[in-house]
Amino acid sequence: MPDPIVSDPAARSSSPPALMPSLAEVQRDPALLEALSVSAIVALRRQVSHLAADLDAAFCQAMTRATTPDRPTQTPADRLLTPEAAAERFGVSKRWLLDHADDIAGVRRLSRKIVRFSERHLERFFTRSRFD
Repeated sequence: MPDPIVSDPAARSSSPPALMPSLAEVQRDPALLEALSVSAIVALRRQVSHLAADLDAAFCQAMTRATTPDRPTQTPADRLLTPEAAAERFGVSKRWLLDHADDIAGVRRLSRKIVRFSERHLERFFTRSRFD
């Protein structure tokens, strides 16, 4: 439903306010603008400015989505591997892993004899080691 036109204070008392056309109505018939008061035209310009800002924001978000490669929404959970499982997964010996445990991030010592290796940290460790 169209909003009433905000008219001049002098005109307010003498005549009832006319209905302000919507932006779509003005687009279809620009001649409607000739009958509007200055304050009604200012109100329409404000609507256009707000709409332009909303369109700019939506455009930027759409462009970001279009140019950003698809990434998984969640990173897979990190697993703690036994020395045997870690050695098999990364192609090294269990002895080598245990000897280098202090040099690898993500190592969890659950007790004096129980050690677990973060799969994610081992992946990074071996990826970086191969390219250094």
